[in-house]
Amino acid sequence: MVKKAKAMRQPRGERLPEVGGIIHLEHFNFEVDDHDMATIFFMNGLGLTRDPFRRPDETNMGVNIGMQQFHLPRRGRPTPPFNGEIGLVVPDLPMIKARLARLERMGKFDGTPYAYRELGAAAAVTSPFGVRLRLHPAGTISALRPLGIAYVDVFVEPGKAKPIADFYRRVMEAPAELGKVNRDVAAVVSMGAYQVVRFREKKLDDYDLHNFHIAYYVSRYNQIRDRVASQGSMLGQGQGQVFFFEELFDPDTDKVIIKFQQEPRSVYHPDFMRPLVNRWPIISEPYTDQADVMAGLADVPGLVPS
Repeated sequence: MVKKAKAMRQPRGERLPEVGGIIHLEHFNFEVDDHDMATIFFMNGLGLTRDPFRRPDETNMGVNIGMQQFHLPRRGRPTPPFNGEIGLVVPDLPMIKARLARLERMGKFDGTPYAYRELGAAAAVTSPFGVRLRLHPAGTISALRPLGIAYVDVFVEPGKAKPIADFYRRVMEAPAELGKVNRDVAAVVSMGAYQVVRFREKKLDDYDLHNFHIAYYVSRYNQIRDRVASQGSMLGQGQGQVFFFEELFDPDTDKVIIKFQQEPRSVYHPDFMRPLVNRWPIISEPYTDQADVMAGLADVPGLVPS
């Protein structure tokens, strides 16, 4: 007599979002024409840290953000326009507000597109290079750590979200869903634990993403590299466990959906989970600039410097 199999019990633990073929969004890259300004904004203003081990020379800059980075190459050309937005989780938004306000009072951002605007608990900041950031205090959105890149929003033509989601599901084996972001139809692509890239449909005059790119680590590197190479958009030979490509394409026809440069890396890449040096401004530093910041905190509601 064959015994009837018992029904499997469902585990009672917390069910977190699945992470698929893309396991970690590592950096967002854009060109800048002035590393002094980048230092003022990213380090003095946002309190981030220049990577001391990679890209430390005058031609490039790595800015550490928890386990992620900005890569800021300098080739003597101005930063092209980027219509999207990058979402950062930060540990101390009032401190950032005070630091940026001080730099603005000093005229450090004069003649640039810099802007700061409060959005409820978050803040919208346009960098001096015109790239928009949204700063979320730690604990207000899901994140592994109190400092990091949580999302990148990329604006695309209406009708593109569905085929983009299909590309990431079938070529990258990454979870990708159609949804709404601020009433925009969007392909929401998982690129790591609590990390997403959201391709939002919006009517614009120009969808050119220029030389901006994202880098991420994948679990099926050889498979993905071979598939992209067969489609024809791979750049270079893909040596060193990293390659670049510039076209998201229909997996059935190879027809281009959009052009947006990507940098997939394998887990054998030497930078995979490399420990990044991060600091955070200590509010009791006995230096003049920090004293000025602390004085500015008196203007932030609910925060009185000690």
